[in-house]
Amino acid sequence: MVRTRWLPLLLVLVSARLPAGEFPVEVIESFDNSRVVAFINAADIEATLAWTPSATPPPLEIGAALRAVHDASADDPRMTGATLAKIELRRIPHHEQHWHYMVKLETHERDRTLAHYFFVLMNGKVIRALREPQAVK
Repeated sequence: MVRTRWLPLLLVLVSARLPAGEFPVEVIESFDNSRVVAFINAADIEATLAWTPSATPPPLEIGAALRAVHDASADDPRMTGATLAKIELRRIPHHEQHWHYMVKLETHERDRTLAHYFFVLMNGKVIRALREPQAVK
């Protein structure tokens, strides 16, 4: 009986020593008539260079962002023959000084066009994004 009385206190003390898990930042954007979602580690956002658009050019040039996407997707057989469909520069929501490129590549499979989405942080890190499925009505 005496041992169980101290159990809650012991659990609190032990759990305070455990490292907190880092949850990724969910970024949802409207892009080319689709809702696109990516999960970005907060540490990756903080590791990018801050940017003030009116003061300097972006820390990562558009060509470097496209090369980073190409390099990150080079080993994926689904990306063979991919072409650039669209690219935009956007602020990361709730991180006012941090920006990213949104990139849409397209591939063709039989009679349909497939879209592939990527977010590129200002340090060149590429995060594959997913298109949210249409809601069922």
